[in-house]
Amino acid sequence: MSDNIQNIQVGFICPDCGQEVNTYFVQQQVNTVRCEGCNRAYTLMKPTIGDEILLDWEQEALYHKLRAERSEKDNHNMSALIIKVIELLTWRDQGDGQTRAIQTVKDWLATSGKPQTLLELFHQPTQSSRENKRI
Repeated sequence: MSDNIQNIQVGFICPDCGQEVNTYFVQQQVNTVRCEGCNRAYTLMKPTIGDEILLDWEQEALYHKLRAERSEKDNHNMSALIIKVIELLTWRDQGDGQTRAIQTVKDWLATSGKPQTLLELFHQPTQSSRENKRI
């Protein structure tokens, strides 16, 4: 996109002496120019062109699109996990629904890249297991 733009001319009026100051940007991003009237030096940055701004907006939009898709996928996966855990807790076929539900959540946390601290919570002994040890 920026290959189409060869030279960018920048001009302004010197605030000290009122002389017009002009410079051209070809390849460089920064240019230093001196006012011919008062010899004051100015350092200028190459102005951003519309195509460059558009490219930045396109990249930003793509980033937000990917982030939204990932968030939507995470929400879908979380919903599926919740449904699976509810099923395991309510179906008493094998009598170990709670244990299987906890194991399902552990597996999901491990495979979905969730923080290690969440996984560590599942490794803490439960209140009932602590009471059983006292007996």
